[in-house]
Amino acid sequence: MNMPTSPDPEALYDKPHSVDLAQVMMVFQYFMVVSVSIGAVPRLFNWLKRENTDAPVLSDVDIGSSYPIEIVLPAVVVLTVPYIILVLDLGFGLRWARVAAFVVVPANTVIGIGGVARTYGEVLAVVVAPIWLTVALCVLGGLLSRAGRQWFNQGGWTPWYVRYEMDQRRRRRRPIRRRRRRS
Repeated sequence: MNMPTSPDPEALYDKPHSVDLAQVMMVFQYFMVVSVSIGAVPRLFNWLKRENTDAPVLSDVDIGSSYPIEIVLPAVVVLTVPYIILVLDLGFGLRWARVAAFVVVPANTVIGIGGVARTYGEVLAVVVAPIWLTVALCVLGGLLSRAGRQWFNQGGWTPWYVRYEMDQRRRRRRPIRRRRRRS
């Protein structure tokens, strides 16, 4: 029995808005995680008041104490570079980035809610948990949408590049003109 096959969907030559949404929400989530994990607001006030001279070593740090800026800045850079690569590669339609986002986003949500609970208290964690969950659902929903799945299955802009290369090859080929003989 031959089953009729549905034709493949037409290739996407523009990144879907759902993937754009996922990228923007991941950037937003990154800033939320950084602000909670280093306690940016309280620590910023301590740095401005120059009260970080007696800050303990990382392993001995209490929640309310402040890290010296010499430790925080390199740590933020080390966390930022892979995150930027991940977000950019989502836009390029690379499958590894999509898989990594499915791991990173829930982990960031758990870390973020736990960090708010430990640093600022359970009441504030209950208040901000819906924000964290909404951001995570936006990212995951954008990557799981029909257009998002198609974007990653086709490899991002790969069909566009293939079409572009084919057009360039056609332009390079010049038709062979035969000269007429004069008689």
